This record gives sequence, structure tokens and C-alpha cells, in this order.
Amino acid sequence: MEAFGDSLKEATSSMRILEPTWMYKELTNAMQKQQEKIESLKTGEVKSSGLFTRWGRRSCPGSTELVYEGFAGGGHYNEKGASSNYICLPHDPIYDDDGRNAGSVSKVYGAEYQTSSATFHTSLHDEDVPCAVCRVVGRNVVMIPARNACYSGWHTEYSGYLMSEHYSHFGNKELVCMDGIPEKAEGSNAGNQDGALLFFVQAICGSLKCPPYSENKALTCVVCSK
Repeated sequence: MEAFGDSLKEATSSMRILEPTWMYKELTNAMQKQQEKIESLKTGEVKSSGLFTRWGRRSCPGSTELVYEGFAGGGHYNEKGASSNYICLPHDPIYDDDGRNAGSVSKVYGAEYQTSSATFHTSLHDEDVPCAVCRVVGRNVVMIPARNACYSGWHTEYSGYLMSEHYSHFGNKELVCMDGIPEKAEGSNAGNQDGALLFFVQAICGSLKCPPYSENKALTCVVCSK
């Protein structure tokens, strides 16, 4: 009986010695599994996305995902406090349902092509401008001005022409890349309603060197991804 008691004590003592080692191994295994999950996520299970607006079109190019389509808009061309950017307004706005009124405001208008003095796309003059917000998975996106082709290693999403507000107007605007084959917005009205306007862009020689740039030529643009 005494021998059995001694054996039990020895076994219990051994278990107490092994317990910290066992707990350490379990903790190590758990940490290793978590690290493997993190590495797995890094290698492709979660991919970054690039977003861009395709101005002048109602759809996205190639295999890119359409987030939404809408109407190009922005501040009025002749208002000093007009917003300085163009925005893509969706076809299906949602308002708060309690009838809130904005009071003193900044104003947003639809955008129109201004192409009557150009040598191309003149049929679109005063037509309303569509837009589409597009998502490309696993790639970054950049708009390159003054080129209609991407640099080597980059994929062309679309190309076209730089457009912006007229240089003499109060309401200045950013430069955007208008698709090279633009179309009218859904329900476009060809009447002269003004609002946010879009003119082609040309280079001015001086501080901008000519060559390589040249005056009296519409500046191109391209949207690229990689």
C-alpha cells in the first residue's frame, strides 16, 4: 500500500512539472494559428480595390464593376462660391423623410458639354453629361493627363480628353478625364440650361514647355490600373 502511495505521489509530481510545459505549447500553437490566418489574409483572401469615375459614360469598361451610374454635376459656372469639383450624382437619391430644408446653401447643378467651338463632338453641345463610378479589384488606379495610352505595365481602363470649366468663369473646376466616346445622360435636355459646364482643355506655352506640349490641340488623358 505504501508502495502504491509513493507511486501516486511521483505521478502527481510529474504532472505538476509537465503542466506549465503543456500550457506553453497550447499557447504557442494558438499564436501560430493566428499568425497563419494573418499571413493567409495578406496573400490574397482580402484584396484592395481601386475606384474611379468614368466621366461621359453610363457604364464601366471591361470587367470593372459598376458601383452606380448617374449625372455629372457641380457648382454653377458663374457663381463665385461654386464648388470646385465635379461629382457623380446617382439616379436614385435618398432624402431624410422629415422634410428638412437646407436654408442658406451651396448649390449643385447638372453638367453640360460645351463643345460648339471644338472640331469634334459638336453634336453633344449643351447635352447633359452622364457618369459611372467603377471599381477594379486588386489594382490601383491613376489618371494620367496629356496621354491617351498608359505606360508599360499598366492596363488602360479608358482614354479620352481633359475637360474643365472655362478659364474666364468665376466657378473654377478641377480637370477631369472625359471618355473619348462620350454619350448623353439619361433624359438629357439639349436646351441651354447652363449649370456646371465642361470645356476641352489646351496647353499654354511658356512655363509649360513647347515642345513637348503644343497649343491649339485638345489635351488627352487616360485612366490606368495596375
